[in-house]
Amino acid sequence: MIDMVALEQALSMVFTFETLFWMVVGVTIGVGVGAIPGLSATSGVALVLPLSFTMPLAPALGLIIGLYKGAIYGGAISAITFATPGTPDSAPTVYDGYKMMKQGKGRKAMLMALYASVTADVVSDILVIIIAPLIAIVALAFGPSERVWLMMLAIVLIGSLSGSHFAKGLLSAGIGLFIGTIGSDPISNVERNTFGVWWLYGGIGLVPLIIGLFAMAAMLEEWAKHIASKSNGKTAPDDSEAIKGMFGKKQEGLTFREFISCRKEMGIGIAIGSFVGMLPGLGALVASFLSYSVAKRYSPEKNIGSGRLEGIAAAEAGNNATVGPTLIPLLAFGIPGSTTAALIGGALIMQGATPSARMFQVFPEIIYALFIILLLANFVNLGIGRMFAFLYARLGQLPRPILIPTVMLMCVTGTYAYQQSMYDVIVMLFFGVFGFGMRFFRIPEAPLIITFVVVPLAEADLRRALLINRGDWFNALLGTWLAVALFSLVVLLVLVSIKARVSERVARLTKGEDEQGK
Repeated sequence: MIDMVALEQALSMVFTFETLFWMVVGVTIGVGVGAIPGLSATSGVALVLPLSFTMPLAPALGLIIGLYKGAIYGGAISAITFATPGTPDSAPTVYDGYKMMKQGKGRKAMLMALYASVTADVVSDILVIIIAPLIAIVALAFGPSERVWLMMLAIVLIGSLSGSHFAKGLLSAGIGLFIGTIGSDPISNVERNTFGVWWLYGGIGLVPLIIGLFAMAAMLEEWAKHIASKSNGKTAPDDSEAIKGMFGKKQEGLTFREFISCRKEMGIGIAIGSFVGMLPGLGALVASFLSYSVAKRYSPEKNIGSGRLEGIAAAEAGNNATVGPTLIPLLAFGIPGSTTAALIGGALIMQGATPSARMFQVFPEIIYALFIILLLANFVNLGIGRMFAFLYARLGQLPRPILIPTVMLMCVTGTYAYQQSMYDVIVMLFFGVFGFGMRFFRIPEAPLIITFVVVPLAEADLRRALLINRGDWFNALLGTWLAVALFSLVVLLVLVSIKARVSERVARLTKGEDEQGK
């Protein structure tokens, strides 16, 4: 039942010059923060949080929510333009976005990323508004046992990110598993796999790892191509003309038919992103990789990963669909679904509105104002993103001898800005060289990243489940009907994956025999 009095109060709070102004400021800053490698939505919100304490409630929410949404989208800008994901969440966008840019379809890729992001954001926000209490109850039903099997689902889907090189995908996943164990034990806090290096005790940071594997490795690859072309007396391929075409009428924009043709992949991203977003601790990175892998698995005919709009649509819909749902546990139960949600909760507490189960009854006007801002910020993001994306992409017009060092400098600066630590820069440089080697041997990076993120979380949840059940493995893993259901889904996916692999192999063998017969 809608409280009309509270709704009127919310509308009067939101539709003021001050609130709309700070919303625009927030989105503008957010897109910039997202587009700069090393920074993230969390770091951006943390920077403006002290400012929000001095503002009225609605403008403060407009600034923070706008920045959050802008930053999640902004990472796609640099991911498409020069293969450097501005935020870790946009790493899967590199696979298709950068290839499309090099094919002279950068404008299509950029517009697809923007429209998929906004569409997913709007749909997930509407879902939040309609079914927030029900979704929150389902999310809270996920204990350590259920989360373990959810992580296993993610690991099973890694196979679809390995392409035709399944063994190389397993090798990549194994490397990610090892890197994820560097640091301290999640339960007993015992040091492990640090090789006696004290600054590895806290583990490997996600931002240095992502920037090294994707951004620095890409620049090292470009540098190697440039050197090789000079030594051979040939001119290296230059992307500046492809990027230049993004600003004028040389490149065709995204048509409505092309946008609609990606509805299946956007639907996958929206469904997975909304579900993952409401589960505390997973976040937009897991959502984007899961959405991308599921879309690639169930749309093999579209050849996602070779420079396809569908890949961009799935990845960007997946990460942006987490924005609204991550606030569900916070608003309904006072439990933040992510670090950024925790910062938003802090802003609400400083405004005198402590998130809790009674918030819908005690502060209905604040809930309504927040819902309106969530929806309104999407359209601001659409306008600002359309303008800002192409301005930032102009960096890619620089000649290769200037662009490569510039992006490398951004990698170093962004990594240092992450935690103001030179050790993070060392880690980033190491994984830059390591990632260059992976590219040389055609080892996919995606299994490494998703294993690095998922396995430590699964380990921590498994250990908690065992502690709760006093070492009883059966009850720890299959003690609830939801855990049994998730286990069954994992088994089903494994069987489907095996069947798909066998079918692909049989099809290749049959095709080979037919060609020999001819």
